[in-house]
Amino acid sequence: MNIALIDNDFVSRKNHNFPNLALMKISAYHKSKGNDVNLIGFNEINPNTLFSNNYDEIIISKAFTDSHTPDYIFNMSNVKKGGTGFYFDKADPLPYDIEHSKPDYNLYKHFYNLIKKKDFFIDYSIGYTTRGCFRKCEFCVNKNSNKVLLHSPIDEFYDSSKKKIALLDDNILGLPNKDLFKIFDRFEDIDKRIQYRQGMDIRLLTPERVDRLLRLKYDSAYYFAFDNWVFKDQIEKKLRLFSEKIQLIKPDRKWINTKLYVFSAFDYENKYDVNFWLNDIEMIFKRFEIIFKYKALPFLMRFEKWNESPFREVYINIAQWCNMPQTTIMNLSFNEWIDTGSIVSPKTKEFRDKYPRFRKIFDLKF
Repeated sequence: MNIALIDNDFVSRKNHNFPNLALMKISAYHKSKGNDVNLIGFNEINPNTLFSNNYDEIIISKAFTDSHTPDYIFNMSNVKKGGTGFYFDKADPLPYDIEHSKPDYNLYKHFYNLIKKKDFFIDYSIGYTTRGCFRKCEFCVNKNSNKVLLHSPIDEFYDSSKKKIALLDDNILGLPNKDLFKIFDRFEDIDKRIQYRQGMDIRLLTPERVDRLLRLKYDSAYYFAFDNWVFKDQIEKKLRLFSEKIQLIKPDRKWINTKLYVFSAFDYENKYDVNFWLNDIEMIFKRFEIIFKYKALPFLMRFEKWNESPFREVYINIAQWCNMPQTTIMNLSFNEWIDTGSIVSPKTKEFRDKYPRFRKIFDLKF
């Protein structure tokens, strides 16, 4: 068979910098069966072009719901599509034999010249040691999940030629210690830098778990989640614990190599009125204040509704200020950045003038 794979996020999102793990597994499986596999773009199958190619099967995957997909693919009989970008929480899992194939880490090699940030395409083994979560957050693709389950042995996706390991586990800290520490033991044996890409559930930290995390060769920052203000007391308590442990090891650091994803623009009451948007922006900065207190940094995450907010430009500018820490948030308050930044929207300045309470809130500094 002649198989075409399309990474819908990769071909339609500017500066997308992470490979599609499902497609890498599908590629490895089909190659093991002797099938020809090609990673392509949509133009190569567009029926309206003169040189459209024919494939026995075209498999399209995307992780993000807002990645653009051409309409014509929905009328093609040889197309299969999958992933959370198409089906969100109802996405089907891969068949067992494909799910547990070692990823094809060469799938993107012919596209390396098009990728600005190549790290995750070249330097990392990528996989899940666990799947699932028990939190049932309404906004999450795991909202129908009931528990955290062991999924793959590390060596199933580990490639010894890679420098580092990236884990996509939904809630690794939801495991009992006996299972969690076995995974950590294997990482210590491998002795390479690792990172958990999803925000770990900081509420599940204990002193022993912190000690074990800090024994790992960690790559980049430790990522945790601060999704909801209602958990502020639990999160602050555990952030304090984590911060104190790190500062015992590295007391002179300006920040503690720790980031917390700050989730925004999701209304649990589904009103999305002006009061919600104003309160949401305020709650972003209240969480920033707690995070700064412990020498950690925030990373703003926005639910898709942010794009419909009357304060859309404010969300854009907060993300620009927050998510580039070395040049912005670590040196300037949001007020200072608003007054000096060349990419700040006039609507953000108008927002600050119209709602004076935010002038004080925006004075918050790292």
